[in-house]
Amino acid sequence: MPSSAKRQIQQAQEVPTARNLSRSDSRAIRVGSPGIAPLTDDDHFVPAAEARIGTLLCDKYRLDSLIGVGSMAAVYAATNLRNARRVAAKVLHGELMALAGLRERFVREGYVANGVGHAGAVRVFDNDTSDDGAVFLIMELLEGETLQARWERHDRHLSVAETAGFVRDLLDVLAAMHDKGVIHRDIKPANLFVTREGCLKVLDFGIARRRQNSATQTLAESMLGTPAFMPPEQALGRHEEVDALSDLWAAGATAFSLLSGRFVHESATVEEALINAATLEARPLASVVPPSFPPGIARVIDRALAFDKWDRWQSARAMKKALVRAMDEVT
Repeated sequence: MPSSAKRQIQQAQEVPTARNLSRSDSRAIRVGSPGIAPLTDDDHFVPAAEARIGTLLCDKYRLDSLIGVGSMAAVYAATNLRNARRVAAKVLHGELMALAGLRERFVREGYVANGVGHAGAVRVFDNDTSDDGAVFLIMELLEGETLQARWERHDRHLSVAETAGFVRDLLDVLAAMHDKGVIHRDIKPANLFVTREGCLKVLDFGIARRRQNSATQTLAESMLGTPAFMPPEQALGRHEEVDALSDLWAAGATAFSLLSGRFVHESATVEEALINAATLEARPLASVVPPSFPPGIARVIDRALAFDKWDRWQSARAMKKALVRAMDEVT
């Protein structure tokens, strides 16, 4: 093994790799959820989350039902009692509210999402702290399913036309994000929602950041993400190198999985996935799809997955243009 690869593996092994940082690798998100993993019987936070059903936030929002629970927050279908509007309420877990860094990142999610200025970014209407100290966001309540759920419902294979259409729409949102200096850092099927009308929404801006803030980022923040959809520079913890091209790698990895039913790197554990993401080049999409797969689309995705950032598409718009051209060749 080359000495450089050994050094990279050693660096990756030294980085904290808590399993809860990638808990949604293979889990679907329930209908209506703005980016939170589904309920599970052994979820530590479920009892406290369920106890909030029927309560009020700031005498304004009634929590009607629990949609899902994640490692950071619980999401409820809720009603704004002042205008009867149905919304989603995302409430930070009580045990985490004392952690200033998490509180700040949680509230920042709303500002970052709204700052994108694109219909494909989930909208956040309000944020506040309830009388009992609960920090919450009020978001649009979506009806539909995540691409993760759709993928699993279709035996982990989506058609070329459907996948290409979703990735095209994703790239349109990413272009708007990157124009505003916003890097998502966790693009994956579980964070992409398809409404009943067929519109794609990008969810969970909780670990997104603006380029100008990267210098003050901590090591723990730099390692947040999902190893199966994490580009090499992010897996290595080189947060100063994580930028728009990193989101394009994740978009390519998303397309790779939706089309092939496989992850870019096959791994038995989260730790192995992180090391593989940090050290291995992506295998060609053609190696895991039928010979009849459109070569033009495969080339677009393979370039997005280049190990070296400068070998990737240099913007979301450039990748979208190439993808649309490849789609036209198929139809």
